[in-house]
Formats: sequence, C-alpha cells, structure tokens
Amino acid sequence: MAHSEQFLSKKYEKWNNFVDSDDEEEQQVPRVPTQFEVTGDEDIVVSTETLVSAAQAEKLRKLDQPKKEVWQVVVRKLRVWSASSTGGTKADGSDAPPCRPYCIMVNNLYPLGQVVSKKICDPPEQYPSPQTILDVTLASMLDPPSTTAQHRPEMIAFPDKNFVGKLRKSYAAIGIECSFLTESDGIDSYVRDLSAHLVKKDLASVAEVSERPGMISGAGVTPELLGHFYDACAHYAKLEPWNRLAERQAIQIDAREEIRIDKRHSVSRGTIFSSVIATRAAEANIHGLALFFTRADLERRVLPAGEKLAHVEHPELRRCGFCDKKAAAGAELRRCTRCQCTFYCNGECQRNHWKDHKLNCIAPGAAPPAGSKQIQWGAKEISILFGSMTSVPFDDLDAIDRHGFAVGTYDGAAYYPSAVVFKQGEPEIPDVSSLLWLTRALLAQIELLETHPLFMQSTLADFVGAEGGDDEPRTFALSTKSLGFDDHLVVRNSTVLTTDDVAKIRGIVAKQKAAAASDAEAETNDNTDAAGGGDEKSCTVM
Repeated sequence: MAHSEQFLSKKYEKWNNFVDSDDEEEQQVPRVPTQFEVTGDEDIVVSTETLVSAAQAEKLRKLDQPKKEVWQVVVRKLRVWSASSTGGTKADGSDAPPCRPYCIMVNNLYPLGQVVSKKICDPPEQYPSPQTILDVTLASMLDPPSTTAQHRPEMIAFPDKNFVGKLRKSYAAIGIECSFLTESDGIDSYVRDLSAHLVKKDLASVAEVSERPGMISGAGVTPELLGHFYDACAHYAKLEPWNRLAERQAIQIDAREEIRIDKRHSVSRGTIFSSVIATRAAEANIHGLALFFTRADLERRVLPAGEKLAHVEHPELRRCGFCDKKAAAGAELRRCTRCQCTFYCNGECQRNHWKDHKLNCIAPGAAPPAGSKQIQWGAKEISILFGSMTSVPFDDLDAIDRHGFAVGTYDGAAYYPSAVVFKQGEPEIPDVSSLLWLTRALLAQIELLETHPLFMQSTLADFVGAEGGDDEPRTFALSTKSLGFDDHLVVRNSTVLTTDDVAKIRGIVAKQKAAAASDAEAETNDNTDAAGGGDEKSCTVM
C-alpha cells in the first residue's frame, strides 16, 4: 500500500495502465444500486454548437436503442492523492504538487443501476471539458463491457447543468435526450471503493487524516454554520497572526450573550482564553489558534519550561474575577477552592460571577512528576491548525468544493483549517457549540489585529501594575455575529508572564517615566527662557 509521502513520486503515465478490465480480478470494485431524483432545468442555457460530426451522428444513430435506458454521467474527485501533471521541476515528477484526480463515471441508472464505465481525467487535476465527456459516453456506446452489445441509451443525464447545456444539441443529433438529474445514490460508495482499489494497486495514496471524519460531520453542524466558520478562518489566516503575536500574548474573551443554535445545542455566556499557535519546527512551522476554558490550562500550555508564573509569586497582580479590581494594600484576594485559578474580593463577588464562571470552574488534574516530559492536558482544549489540503479529511475537502467555503492563503498557497477538541488529551470532532466558541475566539483575534494593533503593548504596564494605579485594565468590546448569531464580546489582555518578565517590564516603565519627567522638566525650562526673552523684546520704545 502506498503511503502519503509517496504520492508525489508516481509518474503521470501510470493511468495508462488503469483500465476497466482491472476490475475483473478477485477483488472487484463493488457495483452498487442507485436511485435518482428528477428536478427542473429552467435555468439551463443550451448551446447551439454540435460537437459530433455528421458522419459520427449517422453511425451512432444505427445503434440499437433500448427503451427507457437512462445513463447518468458524474464527475467526482477521488478520495486519493496523486501527482499533478504540471508544477514540478524534476523529470520524474517527484516534486509535482499533489492533487485529487477527477474521475468520469458513466452510471446505468435504469435498468442496471450500476457504473458501467469510468475514466480518470487527463490531466487528472483538471475538470473535464464537454468534449471529453462526450467522447467518454460515445466510447461507452461503441465499446461496452464484453457481455453487452453496442447500443445507445434513450437518455443521458447530468448533475452538472453546464454539461446539459453544452451537450444537449450534440446528443439530440444522435437521437438521445439530454437532461438534468440530481446525483444518484450510491456514487459516494462507488467513489470510496474505486479509491481503495487505486491505493491497493499502488496507483495513488492517502494521508493519515484523509479518511477521518471531518468537521462537517460534527453534531449540530450544518453547511450554513460551517460556512461562517470558514469565513472567519480565512480572514484570520490573511492577517498572519503567527507573525505578529507570540503564543504567550493571549487574550481573555468575555462572551456576554447566551446563544441558542437549535433545539439541541446552545452556548452559554462565559469566559475563554485564546492564543495564537506559532510553533517553529525543523520540518515545518505549525500555525493556528488555541482556545482554553481556564487560564490555568493556557498557562500550562505556553509557560516556558523552568519559569515561574508572575501572579503566583506576586499576589498584588491578581484581580477579582467579577469586578476586576486588585486587593487593597496589605490584603490578598480569595482563591476559588475548586478551580484554584480565579480570585475574588469576597463571597459576594464570587456569587455574582458564578453564572459566567461555571463554564471555567474545573478542578485541576494531578500534576505530572517533577522532570516529567509528559503532556498535561486540561479538561477541554480546542485548536485550529492550518495546513495544506493533504492535512484535511476528504469529507471536509468535498464540503468545501460542494458549498464554496472560503479558504485563506499564506505564502501564496491555500491554507486549510482543521479544528479538533481535546478532552483530557483525547481528540474529538468539534460539535457546533465548540465551533461557535472557536468563532468567538477568531473574531476577537481579528478585531485585535485589525482595529487595536497596539492593544497588547499599551495595556501591558497596567497589566503588571507598573503604573501603580488600581483602575480597571483597559478593554475593548465588539458587537459581532458568531456563526451568524448576534454576539457581544469584551476582550482584555491575558498575557502569560513570568517573574522575570514582570521585573523587566517594570524596569522599562520606570526608565520611560524618568525619561519623560526629564524631558518635561527640560521643556518647562525652555518655555520659561523663551517667555523671559519675549518680554524683554516686547519693551520697545517708539
């Protein structure tokens, strides 16, 4: 069996050896019954061009035409990866970009209910032209399977209305009706079986993630809602946040609206923490977005090894989870006894905050042994990772093609998002509630980068208490639509700082204050001198 890294080494000529007779081996590509639904074709634009010559038409009209025989021609991308015909620089095509080959399938809807002919496109990455489709169907009439005589169907149907318009006159010339029918049942199964057959023959390969369930299969996820998520991901990728923010520059997002998505799914108000994923690796950089439901989980993921958290060593940096104020001089805030990472002025603040805090109030897991390299997972973490199309399940790639979802670009190439939920470290497909939380994080990060690009720097001094004030930290709010639902978010700086970070920032702020005071004093002296000189010059005797 071919592996994912091998698909680029396959020479393009391999398809010359792939013919229908290959199916006659022990492991045949299964034939599946099909059904179809007739729909209107009012919006079809019929071409006046005929793609068959008079001689061809005369020859084909002599073929038998069984009554009520209906064919449907379907073009689909296969669920495999292979090398494109162009784009590489090496003679053997080993560095050609990957593609999912297009396959033309001629399906005898009635009376057989099975695919009777197929052809992989040449080049495989290009959608076939009407002329190619016509040639394939004519070949199926003149060179049918060995047990079938030459004949022509009474009707040929397409789920692609463009082919109906371009080929209706050509088929009419040989006495065949051409119409539009929605894609027949069973094609998905046939595509899967044919794709597996190609992999077995070592003519193509699949990546590790290719056959995993996609985001489209998540509970409560609909194409409309998923489209909003893809829009936000494309916008986020366009801003290249991994080149503008560090992973420790996280934000806290307070969602003020409870959103009811459908009868079974609703998302409460509450607080989440989000940071960019910007990991530099030897083979490739890892880009994306991470979402955490507790600050402790965020800190665990981004704190450098061997460093100490600033708010643990400096209690004066802690703020009340409800009123956002610091403790009075000489006093300390009270810690939530369950999650141990949220602080309050008193019991009243804790009670008032419970409706929002209950989403995040999760008891911490047992800490790993000292020196252990084992990853310690939070109760629930959600991530979006961006990558090439080979890093995305086929189900999601098909959904992107079918519904026209937006896909962002990075370094001139398409950058596809994939979302995953980790519950105690176990990966799951995100349901619609998780996608909404991710969309909230995406929209907040987009607002930060586009509208408040200096927000993280301008709020840092107050964040570490370097200005000596006890005022509420600066925030920004946005009214937006999360997955199409009205939403209101409040964003604040939640950068994860170490004790060394705090010392450095306070030192920098102190120097800036001293420099500002010195400049102000110098300016005052200059103004005084200028004012004195002006008075002297004004005493002029006329």
